[in-house]
Amino acid sequence: MEKLPVKFGIGRRIAVLVSIAIAITVLCVAGLLAAYQANQTVAMKRSAVEGTAYVFASAVADHVENQEAHAIRTVLRSIERVPGIISASVYNSHGKVIASLGQRAILQSAMAANDPGFWEMMRSGTVNVSVNIIKSGSPVGTLVVATDISDLRTHFFNTMSAAIAAALLAALLGVLLSIPLQRRITRPITTLTETMLHLSESRDYSTSIAAGGNDETGVMVEAFNNLISNIRFRDESLQKLAYFDSLTGLPNRSNFQKTLEEHLAAATGGARSIAVILLNIDAFHTFNDAFGHSIGDAILMNFAAIIREQADRETFVARVGGDEFALIVNDNGTGLLAERAIARVQSAFYRPLKFLDLELHLTVTAGATVLPRDSHSVGDAMRHANLANNAAKKLGPGRAVFFRTEMDDRVKSETDMSQSLLQAITNNELQLHYQPQYHSGEGKVVGFEALLRWKHPTLGFVSPDVFIPLAEKTGAIVAIGDWALEESCRQAKAWIDKGESSRSIAVNVSPAQILQSGFVKRVGSILAQTGLPHHLLCLELTESLFLGRSLASVRAILDDLHELSVTLALDDFGTGYSSLAYLSQLPFDQLKIDRSFVSGTQHSPRRTEILRSIIAMAHSLGMEVVSEGAETSQEIELLQNLSSDQIQGYGIAKPAAAEAALLIANNIEAEAVAFRTGVAAKSA
Repeated sequence: MEKLPVKFGIGRRIAVLVSIAIAITVLCVAGLLAAYQANQTVAMKRSAVEGTAYVFASAVADHVENQEAHAIRTVLRSIERVPGIISASVYNSHGKVIASLGQRAILQSAMAANDPGFWEMMRSGTVNVSVNIIKSGSPVGTLVVATDISDLRTHFFNTMSAAIAAALLAALLGVLLSIPLQRRITRPITTLTETMLHLSESRDYSTSIAAGGNDETGVMVEAFNNLISNIRFRDESLQKLAYFDSLTGLPNRSNFQKTLEEHLAAATGGARSIAVILLNIDAFHTFNDAFGHSIGDAILMNFAAIIREQADRETFVARVGGDEFALIVNDNGTGLLAERAIARVQSAFYRPLKFLDLELHLTVTAGATVLPRDSHSVGDAMRHANLANNAAKKLGPGRAVFFRTEMDDRVKSETDMSQSLLQAITNNELQLHYQPQYHSGEGKVVGFEALLRWKHPTLGFVSPDVFIPLAEKTGAIVAIGDWALEESCRQAKAWIDKGESSRSIAVNVSPAQILQSGFVKRVGSILAQTGLPHHLLCLELTESLFLGRSLASVRAILDDLHELSVTLALDDFGTGYSSLAYLSQLPFDQLKIDRSFVSGTQHSPRRTEILRSIIAMAHSLGMEVVSEGAETSQEIELLQNLSSDQIQGYGIAKPAAAEAALLIANNIEAEAVAFRTGVAAKSA
C-alpha cells in the first residue's frame, strides 16, 4: 500500500482560530466603543445646531410667509457665521427652495434626511438638522442646516485604525500564548499518528505512548494503549493457535513445515543433512473407541511428553495430525542418526502407560526420509516420510522404514493407473474374455466364466492382478463390476438368440459391489433388460465378503439374491479364510476349488486326498463342484476320477473373446463326441 504523506496542520489551525477570535473580539469592542462615542458627539452637536436653527427659523418666519427670498438670504448670512455650519436652506410648505446659502447646495431629499444613519454621516462628514418654520402656530416652511463633522469622522477612523493595530497585536500575542496549548493538544495526536503509521508498516504492537496527563488527550492516548495491548494479546493468542497444538503444546503442522523449510535451506546450501521422521501410534483409534476421547487425549499428551524427553536439544518435535508426530533430526546423510532417534522413541514405549486403573501398551510405527539426499522441497519430504510410514504399517505394528525411490515410483504409477482406470469404461478400454467350464459327466461346455480384461492405450493389456485390487481401492470396482455384469448377461443372451445351447455365465462380484445399496435390484434389472433366464446367471463371491461381518448379515444378502433364482458360487475356496460355517450356513449352489489345490495334485497323494474330501463334502451338502486351474491332461483326468462336476483351466481352454470362446466351446464338445464315439466303436 502506498504510504501517504502526513500533514500535521492542527497547530496552525488552532493559531489561526485564536488570532481571528482575538482580532474580531478587539475590533468589535473597539468599534462599538468608537461608534458609541461618535454617536454621542453627533447627538450633542445636533442638539446645539437645532437650538441655533430654531432661532433663525423664527427670524425668517415672516419673510417665508411673504416669500421674501432676499430678506431670507440676509438672515441666513448671519447663520453662516456660527462655527461648524457649512450651509442652510429654506423651503416653503410645498418643499420648494426659497433661499439657500453655504458651501454646497442641499438637495430637496435632504429635508427628509434628518437622521441618515451613522455610517452615512461618517461617509459624508456632515449632519443635517431640519426644523419647521412656524408662523401664527402653523408651519409655513422648513429650515435645513448642514453641520460639518469631518473632525469627528477623522477621529473615529483614527480610533478604528488604532483598534485594528491593537487587534493584530493582541492576535499575535494570543498566538504566542496559545503555543503551549497547541503543543499540549497536538503532541499526543502527532505521536499517536506516527505510532499508528509505524504499526501499519511493521505490525509491531509492543510499543506504547506516554499519556502525559488526565485530560481528553490523556484519556485518548490511554485508550489507544489499551487497544494496542488487546491487539498484542490477541496476536499472541492467534500466533500460538496458528503455530502450536492446543492439546500437546507442540508445534503444529504449519510450524513444522516452516521450520523444515528453514532447515532444508540450510542443509541444501552446505554439507549438512537432516532427517524427517513421521511417527504413528499403532491402532490409536481403537483406544479412542474403547476408552473414549479423554483417554485418547491423555495418550497423545503422554506420547508427546515421552517424545520430547527422548529427543535431544537440536531435535524439533511437532504434532502434525491426529496421532501423527514428526521429528526433524540432524543426520550424517546415511540415516544412521535418524535410526537411533527412532530406536530411542520406540524403546521408550516398551513399558506400558498407566492412566488411573488402565495400563496400556503402545507401539510406534515410523517412516523416515533423509534430506537433501531424498528430496529438496518440504512437500516432497513430507510425502516421502508418509510413504515410508505407510510401508512400515503394512509390515506390522512397531516397524520402521526409510524412504526408497521405488516407493515414489510405485505410488505415482498407481495414481496414473487409477486415473486411467476411472476412464476405462467411457473410453471402451474394458473387455470381457470368456473361459469355458467343462462338465466331465456330460461331456459338454455348460457355461463360461466372464473374466475382465483391460487394454490400456499405452501399456497394452494390464493384468487383472494389478488393476482389480486398484479398482477395489479406488472404488471404481462398483462401476466396473456393474458394467461386466450387464455385458456378460447381454452376451449370454445373444448366444442363446443365435441358436446356441443355453449355457450359464459366471460373473465375479466384489464385496464392495454386492454390499452396495440396491445391488439385488440392479441384478434383477439387468436380467430383465437383457432377457437372460435367471438360473443361467452365476454370481461368484469370494471369502473376503465375510471379513468383519456376521454370517446373519451376509445370509440376508444371499437370500435376497436366491429369490431371483440366480446361482451362487463360493469362489477361491481354500485360500485365506476358509470356514466350514460358510458352507453349512450360507445358501451357496456351487463350490469353486482354487487352483492351488488342483495344481500338482497328481504328484501328492496327501493333497489328492484333501481334494477328494473337499469334493465329497461339497456333494454331501448338495453343492456342485467347479475345479479351477486344471492345466494338464493328468490333472483333468484326476479331477474326473474325483467326481468334480465341472473343470476349468488352461488344460480345457484359455479365456478368449466372445466369438472365439464360442467357437472353442463348440470344438470342445465336438471333440468330446468324437472321443466317445471312438471309444464306443473300440468297445464294440
